[in-house]
Amino acid sequence: MLESVAHLEKVAKQWNVNTEDVLLIALNACGARSPLTKPRMRFQLRLDSRPADPLFLILSLGREDSPFELDEHELRLGGVKVGEIDGIEDDDAVLGYWRNGHRMLTLNSNARSQCTGCVFCPNTLEDASDPKIKALDLAGYLGALAANSDLADLSSVETVTVCTGCFLHEHLALDHLAEVRRAMGANGCTGTLHFLSSVLTTATGLEAAAELGPFHLTLTAECFTERRQILKESKAKLTPEEMVTALGHAKDRGITTDFTYIVGLDPIEAAVENLKHFVPVTTTFPRFQTYQAHNPFMDVYRTPGSGTIEWHLTMRRSIEQLFTDTGLRPAWWQNYRSPWCFTFAGEELTGARI
Repeated sequence: MLESVAHLEKVAKQWNVNTEDVLLIALNACGARSPLTKPRMRFQLRLDSRPADPLFLILSLGREDSPFELDEHELRLGGVKVGEIDGIEDDDAVLGYWRNGHRMLTLNSNARSQCTGCVFCPNTLEDASDPKIKALDLAGYLGALAANSDLADLSSVETVTVCTGCFLHEHLALDHLAEVRRAMGANGCTGTLHFLSSVLTTATGLEAAAELGPFHLTLTAECFTERRQILKESKAKLTPEEMVTALGHAKDRGITTDFTYIVGLDPIEAAVENLKHFVPVTTTFPRFQTYQAHNPFMDVYRTPGSGTIEWHLTMRRSIEQLFTDTGLRPAWWQNYRSPWCFTFAGEELTGARI
């Protein structure tokens, strides 16, 4: 995908994209060779070209065919140092973690690690530390998390995200979301309740979600072709048309809407043809994620041609054309596998990145 720093600079110039974004796309797509013994790690990266802008990444390691190499101290491309590494830790499924400083809290509050669904998901590769939180102690957990983060309460938290793959039915998800909202209230948080899922789709369910207070639905679309082969049943059974309808119903009820999509599973033509129908029902920038193959077996799910940086830059440009006029823009702190970090369609992106 990238052979060297010289190759990186050549591609960036040809495509008129900053080198950092090209490098990050390739890094997410290729993973890295590493002497570290874990197959997947999270860490902070300071690129040598932008040392004042620390980034957070979650990366597949042990990829012996990658042009990137990562150890406890630095990242190299073709043997040449391109960044410094800090804060390496296992990418286990922890109960909760912060993004954007302490403005956004993500909860894996329904035992995310027990999900054994979609082929691209790393949850089954790592041990996890996310025992299911009982309804009675969820408020206590949030209080402890606030105290451990030197916060008096959670009144300054803008968003609490429930990110889990273990709800089999809509009513079970709504019951849990109601518990999360009560726990938020008990800790002084009136912010947005954000839910990533494919089970909340009916008009009745969306009405109930809207009644929980400020609500944000991220529908887990993921891909449009080979859905039965790639996705677990609760996702695969939804058609693109049904997803668009669900997001439309949510938008009509005042719910913030977007979706997740894995770049590298669909041919570009099929992706664009389907994505264009999602644009009118999307109110914040979607979570487009570069496909990470965590082992050689997962490489077989890459769409033909996506092993080149040119394919990824073509896809990036195609998505930019769909969303440029909407005014919606990506934020790296929301999505550590984004095809965009520092620029979008030539426009500088501002704001936090960790």
